Amino acid sequence: MDRFNELAGLTIPALLRRRAGPLRFKLALSAPSYRGYRDRLTYAQLVHRMTAMGQALRARDVNAGDRVALFLANTVVREGVLTALGCWEVGAIVAPLNVRASDDELAFALELIAPAVIVAEDADAARLRRLAPAARLWCLGGGEDVLAGAERWPDPQDGVAGAAAASSATPSDCAVALKAVALPDPEAPSVLLFTSGTTARAKAVVHTQRSQLHAGLAVGGAIGLTDADTYQGAWPLFTSSVLNMACLSSWVYGAGVVLEENTLDNAARLRLIAAEATSVYHGVTSPLHFMIDEYARGGYDLTCLRRLGYGGAVMPVEVIEKFRRHLPWVDQVHIWGMTETGPAGTFLPSWFLPRKAGCIGQAMPGCAVRIVDDVTGVPVPCGATGEIAFAGPSAALGYYRNPQATAQTFVDGWVRTGDIGRIDDEGHLHFVDRKKDIINRGGLKVASAAVEEVLYRDPQLKEAAVIAVAHPGLGEDVAACVVARDGAQLDLQALAQRCADHLADYACPRQWFVLPALPKNPMGKILKRELRDMIATQTPQRIDVAPRRSGTT
Repeated sequence: MDRFNELAGLTIPALLRRRAGPLRFKLALSAPSYRGYRDRLTYAQLVHRMTAMGQALRARDVNAGDRVALFLANTVVREGVLTALGCWEVGAIVAPLNVRASDDELAFALELIAPAVIVAEDADAARLRRLAPAARLWCLGGGEDVLAGAERWPDPQDGVAGAAAASSATPSDCAVALKAVALPDPEAPSVLLFTSGTTARAKAVVHTQRSQLHAGLAVGGAIGLTDADTYQGAWPLFTSSVLNMACLSSWVYGAGVVLEENTLDNAARLRLIAAEATSVYHGVTSPLHFMIDEYARGGYDLTCLRRLGYGGAVMPVEVIEKFRRHLPWVDQVHIWGMTETGPAGTFLPSWFLPRKAGCIGQAMPGCAVRIVDDVTGVPVPCGATGEIAFAGPSAALGYYRNPQATAQTFVDGWVRTGDIGRIDDEGHLHFVDRKKDIINRGGLKVASAAVEEVLYRDPQLKEAAVIAVAHPGLGEDVAACVVARDGAQLDLQALAQRCADHLADYACPRQWFVLPALPKNPMGKILKRELRDMIATQTPQRIDVAPRRSGTT
């Protein structure tokens, strides 16, 4: 069956009920629970939990359009996914929140979305009550025992009777509510996903059940998922990667999804891959770098693994080759996307490696990408650099309660991504940099990603980030922030010479900062805004090298 046509008019609950027929005994979800164990649910069991959760939400007067916030770490990601499924049963909107946010950031998010309900762990109850006193608070396993006025989260594992017992409703009340309510609209808002916060304030991206399903269709198709696969990764619940990508990619194609605890180290992650017989693993480039180093120490059986997906940043060629050496039977697929696009986008299949390493490939199934002038929005010729624009049914509706930002980003059916790239003569997209990460050194443009790629060739280097720093005459100058591998000593003179040998003279870093670590968000992406603040009061090291060509300024 053509999956694109299959999704027409479906909601997520309807898709799962359809999958639960032929795949009723197939693993659908493996996730850690507040009960202290990893819950492994088949498609039939997942549909049963979803139905019970929807009934409990209706019984507690959660209705279509209500916002239900999740303040849950990945150690209780099962509860987050089941709550989301219940919301989609009744047409409510789920809003995962960043559990690592400061009080100011969290207060801003809560004020923006004005949730009717917040689901949280017991330890966070008092903090959330202080920041959002008007919201109803549901605690995992706690309720009134934790905080006056709080309710116990209705665990659907207890079935309809258990869900009713956690509220004032009876099982028959739940059954009546189920029959009386209209089916949810697949085109209505279903999830609010906050961007990673590279701007001063994170924005809440609005997706529908339709766009979520098509994100799963696109990403799952790009990765090559089938109903024989188990798909695992280290994705925080509050990003688009769990609900839109991991869960929906798996369920659209009938695969099982394995969600990791945020407390796993690399050794435990490798053991979980073996225990779940994971066939497709997906991660962010930086953590994968450390994971393959752990695997190289020996003692792990990954013969079950057939494919590795990665994204979030360009994977250094040296790391690609390291995976090829240690796991030669595993295909590699590079994925690019963003919350606003689903996170659908582009993919580079393994057969283009190593020839096109660093490229982020072609549009995913059902998607389109093009390069436009970053000022006028007019498409540019093949090979020219400009802003990456995306179109497809996985695109978001816009930003919640932010019409100005919506109008700037969602233009005539295209998402203006803020990423700079180019398309080569084979139709493949090359990521150049974020708009704000292009360094303008005296009118000459330097892509920080290109400089970082050269730096990562040094075997003693653990991490690197290249940023703009103020220059009195040129406006901006190039600074490199580097972290040494454990036990290694960086030779800055050699790093500077490597840059001089492989980059234009104006692109070579003039200022060097050796740091113990780089600031990152929970997905492992380096936060350059925080990095600029970090080095603002530090004195850089300046390295002089013989330039490869004349004209150095």
